[in-house]
This record gives sequence, C-alpha cells and structure tokens, in this order.
Amino acid sequence: MYLFTSEVVSPGHPDKCADIIADSIVDEILKQDPNGRVAAEVFIAGKHVVIGGEVNAKIDFTHDDYRHIVKGALSEIGYNDNPHFTRAQCLHPQDLQVDVFLNQQSPDINQGVDQEGGEIGAGDQGIMFGFASCETKNFMPAAITYARALCDHVYAYAKSHPNELGVDIKTQVSVDYGTKSNFEECKPQSIHTIVVSAPCVESMSIERVRDLIGNLIDSAGLPKELYDKSKTIIYINPTGRYVNH
Repeated sequence: MYLFTSEVVSPGHPDKCADIIADSIVDEILKQDPNGRVAAEVFIAGKHVVIGGEVNAKIDFTHDDYRHIVKGALSEIGYNDNPHFTRAQCLHPQDLQVDVFLNQQSPDINQGVDQEGGEIGAGDQGIMFGFASCETKNFMPAAITYARALCDHVYAYAKSHPNELGVDIKTQVSVDYGTKSNFEECKPQSIHTIVVSAPCVESMSIERVRDLIGNLIDSAGLPKELYDKSKTIIYINPTGRYVNH
C-alpha cells in the first residue's frame, strides 16, 4: 500500500465559520467601498466571536454592524436557532458575544500596497500557490476531491434535515496508490478508508446515524473504479456519541 490522506470540514466547523465570517466582512466593506482593503482575522470559542485586524476603507461600521454580519453568516451556514439542538449542544446566534478589534491600516504597510505606476503590491500578506493534478476532472488530488464531495453531500443533507443532523461535519479520505511510482504518476488505485463525523440530535441512535451516513456515502458520487463498499474501510462517528458541537 501507498496511502495519501486528506481531510475536509463543512461550513459548520468552527474553523470554516471563522473563514466565512471574515469573507462576509470583506464582502460588506467592498459593497460600500470597492477600493477598501481588509485584513481581518476571526476567532471563535464557544459563544464568543472575536474579530481583529486592520481595515483601510472609507466606511465606519459600528459594533452592531459587525454583529449583524456575524449573525447573518452563521444563519446562512445553518446555525439559525435550530430547535432540535439545545443551546448547550449547538451554537445559537442569539447567544453570541461579538468583540471587534479592527484598526485602521498602518500607512507604512499601505505604501507597500499602493505603488507607483498603479501596480498593487502584497503589503505584509503572503502569497500562496499550488499545482494542478491530473487525478481528477477538477485537477485536484484525489483524496481532497473525494473528501470534499463527501463533506458537501452530508452537509447538504444536514441543512435540509435539521431535525436529524447538525452542520459541524468532518470527512477524511485515504487513497491507496499501491506504489510510490503510482503516486508520483497520479494513478490512484482505490479509496482505502473513509471517515465521516457528523453531529446528530440526541434522540437518534448511533446505529441509525451510521446507517443514514452510510447511505449518503454510497450516494455521494464517488468513482466506482475506486470505491468498493465491500473493501473500503468506513468509520462513521467512530468515537460514538456526537451531539454537542
């Protein structure tokens, strides 16, 4: 075996919630100032949301404005006061405490962005790059592609069935290439292991959850030449109870 593993989290995972809130802040600022620039970080812990960083824009959002953006983003994700999960089990936007620590961008940093000749520099922000792979139609490696497909499929079901599943979902896929040579030549041989963790309402048994998610795995559109249910190792909520999230 030669295994490669990738993990994906749904929009309901705290890390993704933070990313989506940050993106929503950028969107709202750009709506009012197309030339605005935002370097905002978002931290979520329990019922607390902390927004910090720098803004260079011709607007002045209030604390209530930012709180409204946060609540709107979380509601769109699926945290919309779902009555099937208690306030102790799930995030409820009405209970949030939002702290905002956004400062005006330093002119010293800004001069690294606005450059003579109209070019825009990166300032103090890093630039990331990657490469394409021929393993899938979307030119991404197989493991991350199929982990994302599974996560999106289970998340879509959770959003449309809030009486069964919560939206803080994590998926993991291990692809077996057989040999290092196959890995280097982008030739996956099979999906070796699948892990899916999704919160459920307290009334659902672990057996029911595993049966439900097992069916979702089968209907996620994984390639038949790689996914064989009789051979793939599948773990669904492997630690057992997953209600509080």
